[in-house]
Amino acid sequence: MNRYSYIEDYIDNDLNKDDLKSFIAEVKENKALAAELNLRIEINNMIQDKGFNELKSILEKQKINRRQNNFSINIRREATKTWHMIAVSFVLVIVAGGLWYILSNKPYTTEKLVEKYYKPAQPIGQIRGQVSGNETLIKAFRLYKLNDYDDALNYFAALNNRITSKFYSGICYIELKKYDDAINSFKAVINDNDNLYIEQAEWYLGLIYLMNNQKRKALEQFNKISGSDSYYADKAKEIVKYIR
Repeated sequence: MNRYSYIEDYIDNDLNKDDLKSFIAEVKENKALAAELNLRIEINNMIQDKGFNELKSILEKQKINRRQNNFSINIRREATKTWHMIAVSFVLVIVAGGLWYILSNKPYTTEKLVEKYYKPAQPIGQIRGQVSGNETLIKAFRLYKLNDYDDALNYFAALNNRITSKFYSGICYIELKKYDDAINSFKAVINDNDNLYIEQAEWYLGLIYLMNNQKRKALEQFNKISGSDSYYADKAKEIVKYIR
């Protein structure tokens, strides 16, 4: 039995008990058949347009007529291929249209921009000297790496106004969605004006404005970064294009 010829009957619930059992067993063993079946099911689910539904109904009627008139299996296969090609063509139209829309309409929402550009800062080499021998900072970063941001904040807070603790406290506040506190932390880093975290703090400040739906402030912040020699200048230019 050519199992591929039974896909349409399976979808339409037209297989008898024995053929259904045999078909399901074959699908479990035949990856290519399973992939073809899944594709057909997805296509059927995607087709909601009335015109295509009507066309499908016509083809289904033709299939019934062929059965009643004992047409050859070759004709049946050709009809199945016809419907398959129409359905696939429809999907290709959807895909092509979707690509055109993506390329021409800048579909990024603020949530998508944040998802694309935001990543929590990772402790880097410049802090190794600060961590060495400092048990509080060691514990803070250990908890930070475990994504235990609440407890990490407690240890960062114990370090008073140290710039490192201010910066990573800002990241913790972002992860906890405490955006006002995060803004205050990063502004403290920026206003210090003499540390290695300023560019990162400016970048995260812009992202917080996006997270908080403060588009005007976000635009101002990313325009400022894009006009500088910051490491994040190119990324900031990309974001500006999306939120203008």
